[in-house]
Amino acid sequence: MPFTNDEIAAAVSRALTAARDPAQAGDTERTPEKYAKLSQDFRASAWRHLREDGDLPQASNKAWGMVAETIKAVSAQHGGIIHAHRSIWLILQELSQLVEDSGDTDGGEWIDNSFTVARGLHSNFYEDEASARVVTSGLRLCEQLSERLYELFWPEHPET
Repeated sequence: MPFTNDEIAAAVSRALTAARDPAQAGDTERTPEKYAKLSQDFRASAWRHLREDGDLPQASNKAWGMVAETIKAVSAQHGGIIHAHRSIWLILQELSQLVEDSGDTDGGEWIDNSFTVARGLHSNFYEDEASARVVTSGLRLCEQLSERLYELFWPEHPET
């Protein structure tokens, strides 16, 4: 189910238009590689918080950050720079719809459901209600989601 750059770019453009998130001055400094690096940094930081200091809210928020930065990296790779928080969600919806439209309904649903877990972890940063088990399993799922998004929508991305 390889997607063309044009299909992905069109999905990103639709989402940014729906979010009313137009290009801005300085966007040239927001490179896909920069976002991919931030995603990896958040991933490492999430595990560090979980294992070293047990800070579940921080681990939760870093897991969310990993996914958000992955979506920003994929978007930037295909011509769209995200400025608004809402755009992250709308781009994810467009990308999961591409997966579903390709015939992989289960894959599209998995992406949506995994993103819902990431959003829940983001909420846990503020609420601090999730157990270590929930944060750990959520972080693992966020890693899988990040990897899957790269695999589908930026397979040649450089490992950081």
